[in-house]
Amino acid sequence: AKAAPSNRLLAFQDSNAEHAGTLVVTRDTGFGGSGCFYAVSINGTLAARLDVGETSRFFVSPGEALLRVGRDPQGRGLCAFAKSEWTQRETVLRPDETKYFRLSIDANGKTDVERGER
Repeated sequence: AKAAPSNRLLAFQDSNAEHAGTLVVTRDTGFGGSGCFYAVSINGTLAARLDVGETSRFFVSPGEALLRVGRDPQGRGLCAFAKSEWTQRETVLRPDETKYFRLSIDANGKTDVERGER
């Protein structure tokens, strides 16, 4: 996966934060939702707008983290369809820990975020 451009990485980008954990979110390369950006929210803050096959790193304070994924809230036209539907997962980040997640979209446009591998 290629790195998402910095203009669509909106929050949690301070890699110098002391003892921050790292969440790496990669969007699948499949056809589903390929015409639209999908959003990643962390602890209620819009963190990124990802295109197909993009990956992003977020530096988050240790403790509980809530990841939410769904259609880009800035999307227009068909990309605005069902943008109020989100899928979420909770995780606990330890200091200096890195966790990987995969953002996928099924044939019906339903998003999922699940633990992934490096």
